[in-house]
Amino acid sequence: MDDLKLETARSNIDRLNSEIVSLLIERMNNVDKVAEYKAEHGMPIFIPEREKSILEKVSQLAGNEYAEDIIPVFQAIFAASCHREERKIKLGTV
Repeated sequence: MDDLKLETARSNIDRLNSEIVSLLIERMNNVDKVAEYKAEHGMPIFIPEREKSILEKVSQLAGNEYAEDIIPVFQAIFAASCHREERKIKLGTV
């Protein structure tokens, strides 16, 4: 790979990072809505069956080549989402 290709790839990664952050913010805004519903209905924050179902879908979407790399990313997103739900409910900001 030459320098120009490297810089192009890095520029693309920077652009994608910006898009990913925007999507994660949108996701967290929806997590807030879920947290509010769960708080109102006395539901647990962590629902293992839901996480398992989502991971299966993500694995299918990612395909064999990428699933092993993408699943841990979604597990980290789930952990951050649960943490946000817990914090919002505890602080009463939902």
